[in-house]
Amino acid sequence: MSADTVVALPMYDLPEVAAATDAFWAGLRSHLVAAGVTELPQQRIQPDEAYAHWLDDHLLLSQTCGYPLTHILRDRVRYLATPSYAAEGCGEGTYCSFIVLRSDDAARTGIDLAGRKAAFNGTDSQSGYNVLRLYLAEGGLAPGSLGGAVESGSHRRSVAMVKTGVADFCAVDCVTWALLEKHAPGEVAGLKIVAQSEPAPCLPFITGLRTPVENIGCLRVGLIAAGNDPVLETARAALLLDSVLVLDESAYDVILDQERRAAAAGWSALA
Repeated sequence: MSADTVVALPMYDLPEVAAATDAFWAGLRSHLVAAGVTELPQQRIQPDEAYAHWLDDHLLLSQTCGYPLTHILRDRVRYLATPSYAAEGCGEGTYCSFIVLRSDDAARTGIDLAGRKAAFNGTDSQSGYNVLRLYLAEGGLAPGSLGGAVESGSHRRSVAMVKTGVADFCAVDCVTWALLEKHAPGEVAGLKIVAQSEPAPCLPFITGLRTPVENIGCLRVGLIAAGNDPVLETARAALLLDSVLVLDESAYDVILDQERRAAAAGWSALA
């Protein structure tokens, strides 16, 4: 394995939990070494551009969203494992999104959102875009009846846009919501959850196609061990990380089904 291998844990890497993520990586690295993975970098990187990172020839370990895994990254990376989080809205290896509005907004259902503006983190997001389309579609809202949609670039910025009135509602990954409640509660004050989306498998750990097949098992062993190591309990608690599981990759096909159902109701896009 090349000494230039790349590792990142970018998906829930809020500044408030960076130290916990570093501690988890240090422990995970030890477990990977014990499992037989060699030439590991000492430090994880913080990628500037997600897709360039995920498609890096030297990618050893990262985390992505299920929507890219089932779309642009399909057959271009290898699935490794799935984290399980201790946050409201999560099941074993699954998560959902919360539909969030300002507390003084009278809207209660999807159909009440006609004329209101949505914020979303990106069109390639399962938790911020795909499930939001489905929520509106199955809530009976007519396509094209929103008052607009604005791309924020992250769940945290979507929350801020709703809080400040730039947008009226958004769909927020329940793990991100719980992390904000725990580490930055002021950012969610004055907001309310009006609905919960259908679940999907949590954000998967991946490796690059150039990772030797014989190392896939070693990577999985290390990830599972780190997810259960009592020495890492404090770091995992800060990250709300409960354990790591290996699923059948086909579990992520639920994301494609949700996309098809939204499209069939006319919600291929928010605006």
